[in-house]
This record gives sequence, structure tokens and C-alpha cells, in this order.
Amino acid sequence: MLDAGRSSQSRSLRYTVAMYLLLPTFFIFICIFSYALQTLETHFRTLREAEIHTLANTYRERVERELHAAAQALQALGPSLKNKANIEAELADAYETWHKDMAWLKGIVITAQDGEQLAVAGHPDLGDLKPTLSDLSGRTRTPSGLIITKIRTGSDGLTNFQIAAPLRNDAHGRLACLSVNAVLFSALLDKERIGRTGEVFLINKTGILQTRSVLHGGILDSVDPDLAVTAPRKDVISKREWRGTRLWSSILSVAGNPDWRLVVQRDERELREPLNVQTVRFLFFGVLGLAILIAAALFTTKKILAWQENMEQERVRLADHHMQVRKLDAISQLGVGIAHEVNNPLAIIGEEAGWMQDVLKRESFKDHPDAGELRDALRQIVTQTARSREITHKLLSFGGKTDGTIRDVQLNILVFDVATLRRREASQKNIEIHEKLEPGLPVILSEPALLRQLLINLINNAMDAMPEGGSITISTKRDDDDGVCLQVEDTGFGIPEENMHKIFDPFFTTKAPGKGAGLGLSISHGILQRIGGQVFATSRPGRGATFTVRLPLEARAMSS
Repeated sequence: MLDAGRSSQSRSLRYTVAMYLLLPTFFIFICIFSYALQTLETHFRTLREAEIHTLANTYRERVERELHAAAQALQALGPSLKNKANIEAELADAYETWHKDMAWLKGIVITAQDGEQLAVAGHPDLGDLKPTLSDLSGRTRTPSGLIITKIRTGSDGLTNFQIAAPLRNDAHGRLACLSVNAVLFSALLDKERIGRTGEVFLINKTGILQTRSVLHGGILDSVDPDLAVTAPRKDVISKREWRGTRLWSSILSVAGNPDWRLVVQRDERELREPLNVQTVRFLFFGVLGLAILIAAALFTTKKILAWQENMEQERVRLADHHMQVRKLDAISQLGVGIAHEVNNPLAIIGEEAGWMQDVLKRESFKDHPDAGELRDALRQIVTQTARSREITHKLLSFGGKTDGTIRDVQLNILVFDVATLRRREASQKNIEIHEKLEPGLPVILSEPALLRQLLINLINNAMDAMPEGGSITISTKRDDDDGVCLQVEDTGFGIPEENMHKIFDPFFTTKAPGKGAGLGLSISHGILQRIGGQVFATSRPGRGATFTVRLPLEARAMSS
């Protein structure tokens, strides 16, 4: 029943620890881990968006730089073509110079107001286009005054577009038109690769590719509708699904050509790869930290349960000890009562025996034939009465009802007397008693009757431990703490380790029922408590036990 109660308390404690330690720890860990992941996600998204924005601005500046170079070339062309006689040669020289810096330049055409071609350099492909101011009036105009046509496929099968502008300060109203190879212009962007899936390309307002794209096709192909309808916005990343792939895109307008949109896009899966690596790493250390927390909580629970078990064992031990003390106190009170009751008849017997001895000394009894036998009998009665009174005196002294008789004790003499008394009975059990007495021991002040009873109890206990015979060695010596030391060593079967802490408990015995009450060592311990001594036991199971008694030079009661 007691074990069931302890098991129930242990389970209750485990549940309590799990409820108030593990669950809050796990909840706090999940909250911190979730917050950390969210923070990591936000930081990653901010970094990736900033990276895409930076790339978009860089490539837009590249396109605008090329368009700006074309505008500067056209503005510089007007003053150099004032001499009509040398217009072909001057235009050819200009083309050769510009073509080195603008590889996408296909040719240059100078036309009159009516569209008549006045000079040509390179290999322009105007097709059916007549670059007159009236024809170009509906074309896209840039803030710098350039007119940029739509991309079309020329007679040579190549895509191209034109950049035109009136010659500056020209009184004849002539136009200069640059023919641009769209494929070579596209190489400014499509040769750039951003990671494995990232790319940059140009589209117009209707979603037609102005440069090549890996995902969406070649020049003049259409992009997906979601991208086509997305308006350019600065510092905004648009996200869309395209054929099962989620794409991040930055769309910016091109100042050099209001009809163009520059697009930088990347596959989200590639963007998230570093985040996934960090997440796995973070998750690993998070799980490791959680495992450490759980292990620490379980270890703490185990320690608490161990402490509780130790406290419970200590409580049970103290309760048992208290019960044994109560039993011993009851026995002591019983012994004191018996001693009081026996003491009075013994006193009367002693007095009457003394009176009878006095009577036998009278003249009338001197010649009585049985006078000698009567004197011997009375002398025996007086001796045994004195012995009985000594026994009752021991009971009263053990029960604390008398101060006892404190006098000088020669420990070696006391040991010799007790050993001589017990040697005859020991020899009948094939047990030898040896003495190793250190000479010159100091005289101690103590109760000789109690010391004699203590030594007898220890010898009896040693004899009981050797049913097949053996030897008992009683030794005395000086103690290091200004006292004397008494040792009783036997060659019996020893004391099991599990019984060492119980040998001085009242009524504890390993003997068969009826062979002993288990009070010998308990009484010995009580005697030493009374006279201020200490007793220690050591054992070698199967080889014997040793009881060491330390006695002060002057008897003094020890606090319990």
C-alpha cells in the first residue's frame, strides 16, 4: 500500500514537472523559434529585393547610357554635314567612328524633308519607312527629342529599329536616322546572367519583347499577360506564377524610351536556396537546443524525484527510529517499575538475613549442631541479595532513574575480569577469548557496572556470530582524542552491508525466533549515550566484525 502511494506521488510529480516545466519551455521555444524564422524570412526578403532593385537600376542605366550616346551622336552630326559636296565622306567617317563604340549601329541615313535619301553610310535597312517629319510625328519621342520606331523585321530577316532626329541648326530641314540591329542591341542585356535563372530584358507597353529572354522567347514574342499588364513601379517587387514557377520581378521604365520597360526577374526557388540552408541549419541548432532543454528538464525531474525518494526514506527511517525509541522507552519504564517492586522485598530479605546472622552469634546458638550450615546459607542469601540489588540498580540506572555510581575504573582490570567470567562458557562453544591490553592506560571516571554490562553484551553478540567456533580478541589502547578505546573483534560471519545501519535499532535481530530479542546492541548503544561514549561497527562479510568503543576519561552524558 505504501509502495503504491509512493508510485502515485512519483507520477504526480512527473506530471507536475511536465506541466509546469516542459510545456512552458516548449511553448517559449516554439515562440522564439517562430519569431526567429519570421525575422530571418523578412531579412532575406529585404536583401533579395534590394539586390534585384540594384540590378534593375544598373541595367536601366546601361540602356539609357546607350540611348544617350545615340542622342549625342545625332546632335553632333548636324554641324559636320554643312558641306553638301562632302556629305557622303563625312557621313562614312562618322559611321566608322561611332560603330567602334556602338556595335549595334547598322547604318546611318540622311534624308530630305520629303524623305529622299541624301546620303547613306553602313547598311541601314529602312524598308518601307520614309523618315520624314510627318511620317515620324506619331512615333515615340524621348525627352531628348529622339524619335524611336518600333522593332520590325527587315528585308534581310533581321530585326531592327530606327532612332531619328532633325539635324541641329540645319536650314534645309534634313533628318538623320540611325538604323539599329535589335539583336546586337539585345546583347547588351541578354548576355548577362544572374545566377542560374535570373535574366534581364526589355518589353514595350503591350508586352512585346524588345530584347531576347530565356524564359519568354525571342525579340517580338509576347510575354505572359500578368507581366504585360504590370505597371513599372520603383522599389516594388512583383511576384507572379508562370508555368508552375514563382518569379520575382522588378519592372522599371526607361527614360530614354518611354515605350520600353526594363524587367529583371529571378526564380523564387533559386532565391530561397540560401534561406533554406540557413533555415535547416537554424532548425538543426533549434532542435538541438530543444533536446538539451528537454534533457535538462528530465534530468532535473530525475534529481527532484531522487531527492523526494531520499526525503521519503529519511522520513520513514526517522519514523522507525522514533518508534524504536518509544519501544525502548517502554521497556525501560517496565524495567524501572520491576526494579522498584523487587527492590523493596530485596531490602527486607537483606535486613532479615542480617538479623538472623546476628541471632546466630548469640551464646544460645553457638552449640547448635546446624549453626555452621545456617551461617553458610545466610551468607549466600546476603550475597545473592546484594547481587539482585545490583541488577535492579542497573535497571534503574539504564532507565535514567538514578545517577549511578561514578568511580575510578581501570579498564584493563575490568576487561580481564569480564573475559575471565565469559571464557568458561566460550570454551564450551569452541570459542577462544584473547586479550591485547595496552599497559599504562589512564584511569577513567565512569560507571563500572554499565561498562561491564556493555562489554558482556558485545562478547555475547560476538559469540552468537560464531556458532561453529572461532576467536574473540578484546583490545584496549589510548584514543587520539584524550580518552581510551576498547575493541571487540570476532571471526564470525560478519554483518551484511544492508544491515549495518540497523544493528543498533531496538528489536532488530537476524536470529531465529526465540533466540534473541534484538536488544543487546541497542542497550549497549544506550549505555554509551549515558556515559558519553561512542560505538562504531565495521564488518568483513564472511570474515568477522569489529566493534570499537571510544570512552572519555570522565563520564558525561551526550545529548540525544
